[in-house]
Amino acid sequence: MTRFDADTEAARIELVADTVAAHRDRDSQFCTLEAAADASDTPESLPPWVQFADGTLNLDCTDGELEALHTTLSRYGAFTIADRTTVEPDTAEESPGTNVRIDARADDDRVGQFVDTVFQAVYGLPTDFELWAVEI
Repeated sequence: MTRFDADTEAARIELVADTVAAHRDRDSQFCTLEAAADASDTPESLPPWVQFADGTLNLDCTDGELEALHTTLSRYGAFTIADRTTVEPDTAEESPGTNVRIDARADDDRVGQFVDTVFQAVYGLPTDFELWAVEI
């Protein structure tokens, strides 16, 4: 891989597909994609991320995001929830969330499409958000 960020839909989909392929070629434990940090992000509000390993996507969601994820999954038949676990907050100010593992029975390009949709439809990012491959 020669580039690690993208900020258009087509480029982000290609970035995800390339990241998944590089992860597979390198036989790494997992790869991580993360939205670029925004100036308004605080340590309590880190940018959203998605990990991929062995045909499974891993992400954390709030209750509202989990509802949006279910709606998104209804449009992508090759992706199904394999497991979900409640994540207890680290501080009293945070609310509990859910860690979700999604089986992805699709090629790398379709995984890219799904991941791009997750960042927009589930995490509410704008169409021009920047995505980074932060770990391969």
